Amino acid sequence: MISGAESELLLYGLLIGLFAGALGGTLAGLAGVGGGLVYVPLFYALLPAQPGQGMALHIFASFVAIIITGFFSARSHWRLGHIDPHTLGKLLPGLIIGAMIGLWSTLRLPEAAVLLGLALLDAWIAFDYGRTIPPDADRRPSLLLFSGPIGLASGALGIGGGTMLVPLLRRHLILRHAVGTSAACGFVMALTAVTANLLAEPDWHELMISQWPPLLGIWLGIALILPRCSHWSARLHQVSGEQNLRLALKILFFLLSACLLLAATIALLHT
Repeated sequence: MISGAESELLLYGLLIGLFAGALGGTLAGLAGVGGGLVYVPLFYALLPAQPGQGMALHIFASFVAIIITGFFSARSHWRLGHIDPHTLGKLLPGLIIGAMIGLWSTLRLPEAAVLLGLALLDAWIAFDYGRTIPPDADRRPSLLLFSGPIGLASGALGIGGGTMLVPLLRRHLILRHAVGTSAACGFVMALTAVTANLLAEPDWHELMISQWPPLLGIWLGIALILPRCSHWSARLHQVSGEQNLRLALKILFFLLSACLLLAATIALLHT
């Protein structure tokens, strides 16, 4: 039986999930990110954590949401032919190992460090989207070299990796293929990291049990609204020019960076 208080928390989580799913799904289809850039700050603001939990609750909630986001976003891009299987296979081993370690580390990372890390990533991605990448094969960075560190940072910050993957993949693929392949990477990476951490780390079980009503509501809300939003935004790559999309993404990531930097500053002041 669900108590009245648990029902209210479930409904509250559902409302958060619907809002987060609309934003995260649109961003996933448009930019190939798993939605963590929206989910982590939103959960941090609206989902209270127990004393001593730090950002672990918000990051784990985000990673499960990324599984949902990544599945629907990757499915949309697969149907549109935007995923490069060869590149996907080269990236996944390093991403998976890094993400498993990174997600485990969030049980011990302070709030300000996570928020500042997200802010810096957003600032970098905004700068990168403003650059025109020359088609010079000799200057392309190695996918194998960067996949492990990207997975580690993704797990530690609760993001799907698209923030770092899409700029890397833009050196190898056209934008829509970079976005689609990134979405598929985020889904497999998050699913594997969450499964491994739940099997190996008992602290996650305690965390989930203490907060299950709002978490269940959040994940349900995201699953309900996200498919339509991610499919709609993925189709924008078919009808919009790459230059216009890059400009829109540059502005979006700059604004996200500014908001997260403010949140990190507030968190530091409260420590």
